[in-house]
Amino acid sequence: MKIATFLMFFMAVLSIKSCKKDDINIAESTLATSSDYLVFGYVGLGRICGANVIYKIEQGKLYADTSRVFCKNQENYQFSGYQLPDSEYQKAKVFVSSFPAELTKESSKTFGCPGCADGGMFFIQLKVSGQEIKTWRIDDAVFRSDNDVINQPFPAYLAKYGKTVADVFSEIKY
Repeated sequence: MKIATFLMFFMAVLSIKSCKKDDINIAESTLATSSDYLVFGYVGLGRICGANVIYKIEQGKLYADTSRVFCKNQENYQFSGYQLPDSEYQKAKVFVSSFPAELTKESSKTFGCPGCADGGMFFIQLKVSGQEIKTWRIDDAVFRSDNDVINQPFPAYLAKYGKTVADVFSEIKY
């Protein structure tokens, strides 16, 4: 009986540990090949669309797009930027290391009401080899609240991610 109890406990610990490891592997392997990348940025919407900078993490490097073309054609946005120093990449790694595995299971979609009440959005685009590009538009309230501007709750994993990465935007020097 003790052996059976020990085996059940051991299997439970292994399954919990493997889930955490899978989450980490998703984040680490997300940008493993030359075709994999994570694009992200804060975009002011409302009356005047303004994307000061959109970032891209690819192959352990951070790039910045300051062209402001995002607002002209959001649906067909193509990143075009320049490489930033490694010190800035070190700051931005949190976008990958804390990237919620649950979000990778979501198809491209909008969370909340980006642009409502002249607010903005957190824009994320993910390309992982063998999969289609996924794009998420998230109400910028995710940086400070568990609910969007019309008081609808964000998924818990998304609210946590938004609060984790909120300050990094102002720390990166482009």
